[in-house]
Amino acid sequence: MPSTNTVPPTARLGRWIGALPDALTAGFFALVWIAPQLPGAGAIRTGMLMMMVEFVLLHASAMIGSIALNATSSRRKKLAAVGGFAAMYLLFIAAWAWQFRAWWPLLAFGWLVLGKAWLAFQPLPPEQRRQQMHSEWAVGVMAYLAGAFATVFLPIPRLGMTPSIVAEAALPGGGLWVSKPQTVIAFGVFYFGVLAVTKARGTRLRHAGSGSASPDQDRAR
Repeated sequence: MPSTNTVPPTARLGRWIGALPDALTAGFFALVWIAPQLPGAGAIRTGMLMMMVEFVLLHASAMIGSIALNATSSRRKKLAAVGGFAAMYLLFIAAWAWQFRAWWPLLAFGWLVLGKAWLAFQPLPPEQRRQQMHSEWAVGVMAYLAGAFATVFLPIPRLGMTPSIVAEAALPGGGLWVSKPQTVIAFGVFYFGVLAVTKARGTRLRHAGSGSASPDQDRAR
């Protein structure tokens, strides 16, 4: 069960600031779904790639966060481990950038990282920061899985994404996201909307990280 504690106004402001990147991203997806002609057909490609990048970041945040919060590791070991994982994940992004024949996937990667980095600037004790990180990761995983399944099995309307503007986007590859791109755009609205609301509310899953923590997280506690 999620719980939300009473916090002072400064902490509440910090939550809203932390939720802003995800709220803006959800708004971007909503705009692409309703009126894609405004940002241009290329925004459909951007939205698809952002959801692909977010899948990688969900895995990255669990691995890198576990290392960064491990109190038993030295700063040098943490930097080396984080740098190694970051390089590995960047290889995925670089491959997608090559597939999309554009450099902007790296920009999308940086923007999504910004949405996850806000916790590092919150004035929280280490244990609360760790619990919050676990909770946000768990919320992200659940929202991603729920959004993926919902947009596969539920009928998603095209809204402003007409066949002509989808054809103009020239989406690479195949599959549901290419044949019915409104599914991935609706997915983005739902997913980033959930992240924005839970961050703004300071929602914390009580048992996040308590029973499913990795060995590194257990040692960090």
